[in-house]
Amino acid sequence: MKNSLKIILALTGLALSQIGMAQDKTVNDGVFTAAQVDAGKLVYDNSCSACHDMRFYRDILKSYNNQPVLWLWEAVLGTMPADNPGSLMLDEYTDVIAYILSENGFPAGDEKLDPDKGMDSIKVLSP
Repeated sequence: MKNSLKIILALTGLALSQIGMAQDKTVNDGVFTAAQVDAGKLVYDNSCSACHDMRFYRDILKSYNNQPVLWLWEAVLGTMPADNPGSLMLDEYTDVIAYILSENGFPAGDEKLDPDKGMDSIKVLSP
């Protein structure tokens, strides 16, 4: 009985540490794909670049430091483009976020950035 309790406690600790590691993901961990960056550049060039250069987004990323990427995505979705907020497709907003992150030095990876799958557990970092 005593050994069974030790095994259960050890497995519980391992599971909790893995959950904690998943929550510690940042934009440095390849949380978007190169394809999203390419698609995001097209949307950015057509819908964002007339009003915002990358310096603007570098400052925005600083204000979201250690906050979930989802919060940044929601803010962009709710306020941009300034003349018609929310007018882009959800994937387009996600791709623009990937492009902005890439342009600020964060690496692409194999995982697709998805607001329905874990963006709330990925932390923004200042460039």
